[in-house]
Amino acid sequence: MRDEIDEFLELSALLTGQYNIVIDPEDATLARPIAAEYRRRLLSVLPDGLRVLIDAYKSITSIEPKPKIDDLLLSALKATQGYKNNEFVAKQIVNIWYFSQFKAEAMGELLDGGYYEEGLVWPLIRAHPIGFSNQPHGYWTKQP
Repeated sequence: MRDEIDEFLELSALLTGQYNIVIDPEDATLARPIAAEYRRRLLSVLPDGLRVLIDAYKSITSIEPKPKIDDLLLSALKATQGYKNNEFVAKQIVNIWYFSQFKAEAMGELLDGGYYEEGLVWPLIRAHPIGFSNQPHGYWTKQP
């Protein structure tokens, strides 16, 4: 049975395009605690919008068989009024997963998501997080 973390994780996968965080069992296991913390932080500053977005997601995925998380489902979500009224919140979900940063309001300051080194951006640009590396000292002197 899906719980609130699963729903947020699925919504996150749909919005970020990183479907592996729910499809791949290992990735899903690793992403779940991150999702719990990201959900908690977003709820603390964007509670109504996040709940509406999750409800919109649940409404389009409540059918049997459950639809695949893909571009078609994303189009269906974007067509809902819940998404249209809370697009800013949807963008903050994407921001927190890629950069571990988000905003409480459009012109507000960036808030920390808490998992900077786990940002989805790093594998995409084939780099490690700035200021963080699990490689031994001097690794940068050798050709990859």
